Amino acid sequence: MVYIGIDLGTTYSCVSIVEDGRPVAIMSEDGKYIVPSVAAFCDDEILNCTGYILNEGTPNERLIRPEEVSAEILKSLKSQAENYLNKQVTEAVVTVPAIFHPDQIAATEKAIELAGLKLKCLLQEPTAAAIAYNEKKKLGNSKLLVFDFGGGGQDFDSRIMKFVIDEFNKSSPDYDIYKKPKLLKRLRNKCRKAKESLSFMKNSVNIHILVGGSTRIPGVQQKMADKFGKDKLKFDINPDEAVAYGAAIVANAIEKGNALPLISTSLDESKQELDNSLKVDKKKILFYCK
Repeated sequence: MVYIGIDLGTTYSCVSIVEDGRPVAIMSEDGKYIVPSVAAFCDDEILNCTGYILNEGTPNERLIRPEEVSAEILKSLKSQAENYLNKQVTEAVVTVPAIFHPDQIAATEKAIELAGLKLKCLLQEPTAAAIAYNEKKKLGNSKLLVFDFGGGGQDFDSRIMKFVIDEFNKSSPDYDIYKKPKLLKRLRNKCRKAKESLSFMKNSVNIHILVGGSTRIPGVQQKMADKFGKDKLKFDINPDEAVAYGAAIVANAIEKGNALPLISTSLDESKQELDNSLKVDKKKILFYCK
């Protein structure tokens, strides 16, 4: 039996395991290590305040709640892991944003259940990233600042695209590019690729715990270097995968009955404390364990 680690992101998601003593991300069928956090139900849908209404106004109308969408993403990640491992997967450690409120946490737990997974531990994303870095760099008693900046990529794409269109309009004011949807789509793709190519410049700053795909943007890295000092920052783990790595490390520790990473007490002691208080000691970085 193998326990898996899942970064269930708002924009992209990733599944990871510990293999030969180190965390690795599992590739999807299309050769990607991260997959879009979207699900298609193949019918007309209208977004409302609590979920999606499918087949509105017909006898087949039904509400798809956010946790059902998340469950489909989790099912896909579960299948991805099972195909790689060639065995059934039933247990997982899953991460959530640090700002999630109790209702969102409960919905995530429900999604995990609907996906056919048994939740072993729920981690805050910055906590998972810290665990991944500690595993690689042996940070000891260091005080860590985790800057998690994911999910904002499309906002940057839109700003770059607006800048390009504004510049184009200066030379061709009579041409309305917004009436050319196919051209707009091509332009957005080109802007995204331009952003990504700039993000992998060789002289990028090494930043010490910087996670989330948008942290590859040079301007973001420079802001962090300006604020905290270049010598204090490192950038050693793929920012798209760091959170999933941390989840996989915790999953592996729980599976093998080892001490939890960055936790001073044993798993049983940590569980007992949580059962007794329903709160997490602020000195410990685990968020919630089953």
